[in-house]
Amino acid sequence: MTTENSQQNISQHQVVALVSGKGGVGKSTLCVGLGLGDALCGKRVLLIEFDAGLRGLDLMLGISDKVVYDLGDLLEGRCTISKAISESPLNENLNAIVAPVNLEDEIRLEDISLLVEGLRPHFDRIILDMPAGLGQSVRITAETADLALIVTTPDRICVRDGGQMAQALQKRGFFNHRLVINRVNEKFIRRDVITDLDAVIDGVGSQLIGVLPDDPDIQLKLTRGIALRENHRIVRICKVISRRIDGEYLPLIFS
Repeated sequence: MTTENSQQNISQHQVVALVSGKGGVGKSTLCVGLGLGDALCGKRVLLIEFDAGLRGLDLMLGISDKVVYDLGDLLEGRCTISKAISESPLNENLNAIVAPVNLEDEIRLEDISLLVEGLRPHFDRIILDMPAGLGQSVRITAETADLALIVTTPDRICVRDGGQMAQALQKRGFFNHRLVINRVNEKFIRRDVITDLDAVIDGVGSQLIGVLPDDPDIQLKLTRGIALRENHRIVRICKVISRRIDGEYLPLIFS
């Protein structure tokens, strides 16, 4: 667990949880983008998907035909860790444990804590793709993650829900969170995006670490298993976000 010191050395953030108060903000797309960005920089990366019954990373990572075992199988003792991990053809450094199609028993916090701690020595970055909402996601993040990225879009409902997520984490003593604003309209980017998004930052109450433009093409490509090129703007932006997570003082980029 982290402490209240939000100025902690961000380079220590090996385990990063992507959280949101509301669903549909693009967490899984960001998860793949950040994972690919890290992998392209030479990091060994593991993505863990927690949204039971709503699996999507297998399609985005091009591993749907490779997955035999998932997180549910692993937690219920039907496979070893190595069998639950699938390597993505997008990059040899990019791996995933996908969400279960169904889960017979409720996920136990102590099982997830043991799993994440056991995986730490084997990966440079572990990214947790958490389900939306303030229950299980908050508990797992506060117990296992080094950093939470609160993902929101600029609409008022998502901003309010993002603020509730920040407050819920802080109630559990977890203060080390940052904000990623997703699906920002191009018209805002062509103007002064930081000024336009000040209300989002204030509404969530978290320090901004990245902004991604609205890109209708990205979801279509990922769900069809089409590899994103290294020069794709989403990949470029995600690489900068990843480097900012590691403590590099880089300016925000929007394209």
